Amino acid sequence: MNAFVAYSIPIKGLKVGFHKFNFNIDSAFFALFEGSPIEIGDLNFSVELDRRSDMLLFDFEMTGYTRTECDRCTAMINLPLEDTRQLIVKFGDSEGETEDEVVFIHPESSEFNVAKYLYEFAVLALPITNVYECQEEANPPCNFEVLRHLSQDESDSNSSSVWDALKNLKDK
Repeated sequence: MNAFVAYSIPIKGLKVGFHKFNFNIDSAFFALFEGSPIEIGDLNFSVELDRRSDMLLFDFEMTGYTRTECDRCTAMINLPLEDTRQLIVKFGDSEGETEDEVVFIHPESSEFNVAKYLYEFAVLALPITNVYECQEEANPPCNFEVLRHLSQDESDSNSSSVWDALKNLKDK
């Protein structure tokens, strides 16, 4: 059985207008993709489909988190993810082809599977650096020993005699 069948949206016989769908993707979903940058997570997608006679307009709204290592202190954190994306699907003979942000499907297609797009949009929502903003939490998940070493290294580099010698050159 296809693991992605739960992410298929029936489009044949769907009336013109707006339709809402909700999908939850978790660690089991991400495990289906080899080499996924997300291993542990829980994301909710609210998908609004604008069914038109000649195309489908999908609006994806994502909220949730991924479990990852903080790039600042190396503690395991729940990194919040939020994003919105749009996908345009047109009916045409070049099924499976994509052109910029447009996907083409056969006019007689009975369903459209969004699993690939849920995965892509989740990965695209990942920040460049995984840093948890925990300053306002009472019990942050931070690794305080690493943070202490980082602040100590920073203060040591500011008072280095090498820098003081260079400042003296500037004054001459």
